[in-house]
Parts: sequence; C-alpha cells; structure tokens
Amino acid sequence: MKPIHPLPPSLRLAAAGLLAALGVLAGCSGSTSGSGTATVAGDVPLVYVKRADTLNLNPTDGAPFAPGGDLMLREKSSPSAPEHNLTQQFTQGKGDVSGPEVSYDAKKVVFAMRCPSSNTSKIDGVAACTGRWNLWEYDMSSGGLTGGSFRRLTASTTDDDVDPVYLPGHRGFVFTSNRQTKSHLDQALGRSYYALDEYERQRVFNLHTMDADGGSITQISFNQSHDRSPVIRPNGDIMFSRWDHVGDRNHFKVFRMKPDGTDMFVLYGAHSEGNTYLHPRDMDPSGKYAGYLSTDAMPLQRTKEGGALLLIDAANYSEQNTPANSTVPTTGGQQQLTAQELNMDRGFSRYGRVNTPYPLWDGTNRLLLAYKPCEVTRNGEVTPCAKLSSDEIARLETTDRTKEELAADTVQDNVPPHYAIYMFDPAQQTWLVVAAPPAGFMYIDPVALQARTEPHTVEATNVDADLAAQNLGLLEVRSVYDTDGLGRMGDAVLGAADLKSGCTTAIAKTTPTDALDTRPQVADLIRMKNPADSAYGCSPARFVRAVRAVAPPANTMNLREAIGETNFEPQQILGYAPIEPDGSFKLVVPADTPIGLAVVDSEGRAFQTHTNWIQIRPGERRTCDGCHSPRRGASLNSGSIVDTMPSALRSALASAHLSGETMASTRTRLDANALKLVSDLIYQDVWADTTQAGVSARAPISLRYTGNTDPSQDLATPVPTNGIINYPEHIQPLWTRNRGSNTCTNCHNASAGLNLLGTVAGSGRLASYDELLIGDPVIDPSTGLPKTQLKDGVPEVVRQPALVNTDASEGDALGLARKSRLMEILAGQLLMSSADAQTAHPTPTTVNHAGMLNAAEKRLLAEWMDLGGKYYNDPFNANAGVRTISTLSLDSFEAKVLPILNSTCATYCHMGVGSGAGKSFIHNRFVLTGDPEGDYNVTLTMISDTCNPASNTLLSKPSTIPHPSGATGQTTPVLPAGGTDFATIVQWIATGCPTP
Repeated sequence: MKPIHPLPPSLRLAAAGLLAALGVLAGCSGSTSGSGTATVAGDVPLVYVKRADTLNLNPTDGAPFAPGGDLMLREKSSPSAPEHNLTQQFTQGKGDVSGPEVSYDAKKVVFAMRCPSSNTSKIDGVAACTGRWNLWEYDMSSGGLTGGSFRRLTASTTDDDVDPVYLPGHRGFVFTSNRQTKSHLDQALGRSYYALDEYERQRVFNLHTMDADGGSITQISFNQSHDRSPVIRPNGDIMFSRWDHVGDRNHFKVFRMKPDGTDMFVLYGAHSEGNTYLHPRDMDPSGKYAGYLSTDAMPLQRTKEGGALLLIDAANYSEQNTPANSTVPTTGGQQQLTAQELNMDRGFSRYGRVNTPYPLWDGTNRLLLAYKPCEVTRNGEVTPCAKLSSDEIARLETTDRTKEELAADTVQDNVPPHYAIYMFDPAQQTWLVVAAPPAGFMYIDPVALQARTEPHTVEATNVDADLAAQNLGLLEVRSVYDTDGLGRMGDAVLGAADLKSGCTTAIAKTTPTDALDTRPQVADLIRMKNPADSAYGCSPARFVRAVRAVAPPANTMNLREAIGETNFEPQQILGYAPIEPDGSFKLVVPADTPIGLAVVDSEGRAFQTHTNWIQIRPGERRTCDGCHSPRRGASLNSGSIVDTMPSALRSALASAHLSGETMASTRTRLDANALKLVSDLIYQDVWADTTQAGVSARAPISLRYTGNTDPSQDLATPVPTNGIINYPEHIQPLWTRNRGSNTCTNCHNASAGLNLLGTVAGSGRLASYDELLIGDPVIDPSTGLPKTQLKDGVPEVVRQPALVNTDASEGDALGLARKSRLMEILAGQLLMSSADAQTAHPTPTTVNHAGMLNAAEKRLLAEWMDLGGKYYNDPFNANAGVRTISTLSLDSFEAKVLPILNSTCATYCHMGVGSGAGKSFIHNRFVLTGDPEGDYNVTLTMISDTCNPASNTLLSKPSTIPHPSGATGQTTPVLPAGGTDFATIVQWIATGCPTP
C-alpha cells in the first residue's frame, strides 16, 4: 500500500504540568527511586501506547478495547522530552492502539490500531478505519521521528489482528489474529466455523504470518485458546505466550516455534511458579544477562495484566527447579529482578505491579517497562501504600476474608491502573520516570526506537511433500519411558494392578549412562526390548491414543450445559497406534490440528491425561525424545542403547535395523501401513523370536467394540461413530442394558444411594450423569447439615469425591479413568483413586461388580472418562440442545444486559472487572471480563430456551437462595426475580423466541 499523508505537528505537553504529575507518581511507592526530572542515561527515543484506565486488561482477552487509545512517541527517554500523539488523526478519541514493535534498523514501527469507521480518512480512496483491530506501520525513514508516514497492512472489517512483529530478512510479519485463516475452514467433525476459546468466550487468537505488504496471510499456530505476544529470538525462533487451557490446566507459559510454525514446543515454565508469563523477551545477547528472558508474571485476572518482573534462565532450566544437566544448580530458573518482591498472584501487591517489560540491547542491562505504584483508596481517597498502617496492610494481604468483610473495609484495593513508563536498572535498583499519563489513562507497551542486531533468518523446515499434499504430518516419540524427574510416565502414574505376574517392577531401571543426566534412575530400555528378559513382558505402556479438540462454536446457546460437569471441552478420538517394546511409537496425524496424545494400558486406560495441545504442520516430520521428557540433552533411546538389538529379536527385524532407529522407526519403514491410526486396540508381538529357548512373546491384545472372537465381549449398546462418545447415547445404555435377568438399574435406582436411571434431573441432564459426576455433600454430624468451607471469600458446600474424577491440572494429570473410583469398582482393580474416594465409595461386598461389564464396555467407559466425562462430545448433535442463534442482539446485550452482569456478577464471583480480591475463575464456567463480544458468547452458553427466559441457568441460579450453592447468610437473591434487572434480562432473552 502507498504511504498516506505524514503526521501533523503534535501538541507538546506543558513541562510544568507533566512534572507535577510525575511528582505524584514518584511518591506513591517506597520502591520508586531516582529523580523524576533527570534525563535517563542513553537518551533513547521510544514509542508506547496511551490507553484508557477503564480498559479491562486480562490475559484471557486477546484484543481488549476501550476508546481513547493512541500511539505515543517521546523524543528521548526523559520526562522533559517532547511527547507526540502519532495516531490522533485516525483514532479521533474513539479508537485504541496496542502492541507496537520496532524494526531492526529502528526506522519503522508496526502496531495494531482500532479506529472508528466514522473516520473519513482515506487510503488509496478507501476508508482508513474499519472499526476492527488492523495492523499499521509508521515509517520514519525519510521524515524523521515526527514526520513519518503511515500505511495500513491489514483491512479486515470482521476480524482482529494484533501483536505484530517484524520477521528477519524482510520476510514480513508474525502477528496474532482471530482470523483462524485455515482452521475455521475445517474446524472439527468436517464443519466450518470459528472456534471460541476454552471458556466459550472469544474467537481464538492464533499466530499468523504475512508478507511485507500485508499479503499471503498464513495461520501457523492451532491452539484452542489464545497465543499472544510473539517476538523474535536472536536465533530466529518465534517466542510467544500460549494459553494452555485443557481441563484444569489453565495458564500462559513460554513457547517457541520456527517462523513456519514447525517445531513448536514449550520453552519454559509449564510447571513453574507463576500462572501467566505474558510478555517474554530476550535480554541483551551481549549483556550481563545474555541467554536470559525477562517477562511479567501475573494471574489470569483482576490485576490489569500487572505482576512481578522475572528474570528467567531459559538456557539452563526448562522449569523453575529443573536444570538442563548435572552441572547446573538444582534450584533456580527464575528470580524477581526487583529488590522488593512484587505479587505475581491475585490480590494486594504492596510494592506495585509491572507490565510489558522491554529490555534494552545497549549494554546497560536496563529495561523500559510500565509500572503502577501501589495505591489504594482509604475512605474514598486515593492513598499511596507507603502511608498505610501495618494493620491496614495486614488486612489487605489477608486472603480468607469474605466478600462482605472486604466490602465493609475502609481501605479498598480498587485504584484504576495508572501505569506510567519507567526505566528500570536492575543493578542499581533505580526506577526513573520516563512518561506519566494524564488523568484517566495508562501508558504501557514501551518500545525503544533503538537499532537492534537482526536475528538469524530461519529457513523453512524441510517437509515431506507427499504428506503435505495430504495435509498430514509425521510424529515419532523415541520412548515414552524417557520421562522427567517427576515420573509423569513412570512409577508415579502406576498402581498395584500394573505389576504383572512374575514382575518385580513394571519398568526396569538403570543408572543413566549420560554423566550430565539429572535423574538418578532411568528406564532400562535394553532390558525392556529384550524378549529373553523378564522386563520385556512387564512394561505397562501398550498403546498411544490420539485425540483432537472439538472447539466450541460461536453464537451457540446451551453449550455449557451440553458439555456437562467438567472443565474439559469436547474431544474426538482419532485412533490408536501400538507402543513398541522400547517405548517408541511413530504415526501419521492430521496436520494443523490441535492434537492430544495419551499413553494407555492393555485395557485402554490412560496413564496420564494430556492437558495441552500439540500441532504438526503439513509434511512436518517431528521427533520427540519422550513423554514429558527432559527438554535438553540427548534422548534416552539413542547411542548404544538404541543400536543394541538383542539376539532374542527376530532376525528379519533386527537385521533390518538402521543405526539410530527406534523400534517403531524400523517397523514403520518396513511397513508404511503401521503409521496409520486404527480405530481399535490391536496388538500382536512381531519382535520376539519364540523359536529360541526362554523367549516369550508379549500377550496379544484385541479390544474392539464389535467383531471380537468371543461375541459376548462385543458392545450390545450403540457403538460410537467417528470417535465421538456422548453420555446419553453411549454410556447411559450400559446401565439399562438387559444382562439376562438383570440391569444395573435394578439396584441403582431412585430409591438407592446411586441412581443410574435415565430420568431427567433438575439440571436438564440425565440423573445418572449428575450422580456420577457430582459428589454428595459432606454432612456435619453435629448439625446434620452440609459442611461448608470458605473458598476465595465465598462459602461452598464441601463434597465427597465423585465416582468419576474429571480433575486434571498440570500438577495432577493422572489418567481420569485410572483415578476414577467407578472404574476401579467395575474393573475389580485398585488403580490410582484417592484414599478419600475409596472411603466414600467402598468396594461393594454383597455383589462383585468386576465382571458386570465386558471388555468392550469397559473400554468405552474408560475412553469416556479419559476424555473428561463430557455429557456431549459433539456439540452439533441434535439431542444436545445446542443451537446457533442470531436473533439475540449483541448491541442490545452490551447496552442493557452487560451493565447488569458487571454490577451483580462480575465484580467478585464471575471474575471480573476491578482490581481487588475476588473469586478465582479458573474453575468457573461463567467468566465475565467486561469485553462485550466475549461476555455475550459466554452468556449464550447459559441460555437454553429463549421462549421461557426465567427457566434459563443465567436467571434461575442467581434468583434462588443460596447462590452459589452452599453460601450462608444470604437473605436476598443476587438477582431477585421481581426486580428491574431481572426483568431487563428476561426481555432481552425473549427477543430470541421465534415468532409463530
């Protein structure tokens, strides 16, 4: 596109007024030091963004918007230097700007801007503003800092593009966008639609690239929640923050990939302290902290994206206390750069919060950053935290107060985020003010207009043309037993039932041969792949299950109720592949698809629930060392270990082995069909040479839905199709199936402790589903009433463990079937359930349940549990009650309903708005953030019947007492049925009722 007219002269801030504002800021926190009037050493010019302080910044919002934002330029990093508003001609006080990034020669700035479509400015005769977030470039090559020209790179009227960054070698840009350029065309189950994130709120923002002129837009990441804040590392990789949100796993960690989207993997912090690393950048490659990253660390909500300033040693640690090798200290990985620690969690932060750090690459080791000193209101007056009494600080730091106690306090942590731009020197611990915002605004996203060494240009990864033409990729894991020190595919996920007859251990162990290995013991792969060794038949991992995400579609009603009592979103089983004796597997999977993998046992039960999504680009051949393996160093299944072929192996296979090949690689090279996923769990030992004395083959496995040699082991109930399992269609029939003269419901009915009848419960779902997924209340023997506990300031009913366990966080992601008490009872095995679950649900003594289900039925039940225990895995199923709606107006919602939800729901329990304490929404299924489009989408999921508004969950729950369930001391509903607000929402819902 052609450049448009240069920026007109900007008004310069009055020095006296600016310095007065800086003086107020400088006195707000004891952690601020240095002169607010001195020029910061280096005199580097910079750009940053001015945004309204009413903006609800949250990591889970991909492109928050509030009118009043602009791109600002300051001629020097000094409060006395002239400041220029670069974009006012476009925004006209009604637009917003975010995410500037400088070119490597410091002559251009690329940024995102949302300016109003009412603006009459033109580009090549076309309106400059579309009302959506588009990417723009400001070019100072000929006009200097303030005489530059603009060009618009993208011009969508329906999509949002943000967070642009220059690719090296003049190859264009990488940015994040909700375009979903490729994935929306074939999202899941053969359907085309835009995916919402895993809170069913916003269209997912994925990484895209485009050429230097804004063309050839290509999607390169395929996450189910947002990928944010991309930057280019010195080695040419793209580094970014990825929202890992699968089940209870719910955080942003640091990821990296090649510019073509290949080789995507977590770089740091999947299991480290700090929920969200949002703006990671490399420190100066030639400075004191070469190889380190800087990032802000924060929770998912209620801090306006403010947190602590961390220094991360990503070169030597994959996790906070996980060193790369034995020469690195066992503890370390991250530290706060500030002498006074800032709060990286929710709640009060005594010394303020940091946002968007930008390390300078000039040898000084300094960082530009946005910082908000700690301020509160005392009796309604803004007060610096340095003036608080010890008692006031203690109250603010207390996390177990009720919301009523918090509301009654004279001191409130509720001051808007007046971020200012500072220059921070870690060595001197000095904070020098660079730019302070006017009242009602914040300054964030500082970027120095300073030339930087251009990173390496990474060429496109070689791909397999045949696979690429089929939109497939190849994945090899060298050994699932090459796991980390936490044993996520080791003894930590095994139970007594995994120890086979004649085996002293399920996984043979040995001392690692690599002197730099940090693990005291590793799997003895040489023994495990030797058919003449007892370890050959003891290994527990038999198959890998591949699943794909079925993303939530936009504009759909009743979605949350259809998904059910779980934090997992719908999934589809793609198929199975065998795991070879050395723990290796190799398979072909759909490219550009969010894939999850689970290692399963001989009965089809996962050892661990996969709680993040991986991707493979078309034609990519990707190899991983192991499952949750150490992310640095040599693969365990390499060198002499991988090349040792025991004599007890069949000579035809052993002699065909090539140096460096895993057993899976050898087998699939000889038989390409072995790369394909299959629908059933079928295993026949092809490795053991049973003609030799003392050599035994591993037992064959055949777990089929139908077609078993013994027809009594077939499913007599409906068989899932296309890898989709729905509770009403596939699991409920197991309980009502006639087994001779008996059914499960003969005993387990409405008069029993466990009701498995197919009647409809008050939730609108089958009663049996709620019985299995929701634990019974714990009764206080002294009162005879349910016990309650205070959680995030709200009393909640204490419940017993449910029969089906759907909890799977990064800290506890054991396979759901294997830790569900229901599976243990029906399998007659003690697997991985908790002691509390065993106490709450003891093994029946009058009737042996172990033989009640046949092998196919137990396989089906295990698959349903491992996928998260959803009610429906197919949101498009006609019986799920999910339907797209276009008659409920977003504009009307924003004008009439959203203000009510913000004032009654979002201020404390359902996340939200504000900066004080509140209930975590990590396990909340109705999340409000103040973003109109996102709040509209999630509100629709709580509506099932537009013709009976009051019956919908959106209104029925808050209009009853207690809400939430188990709350005490309530005398009036949160949203009374007779109130004006209730009536307003009723009227809005009713507009969606079809007219006769």
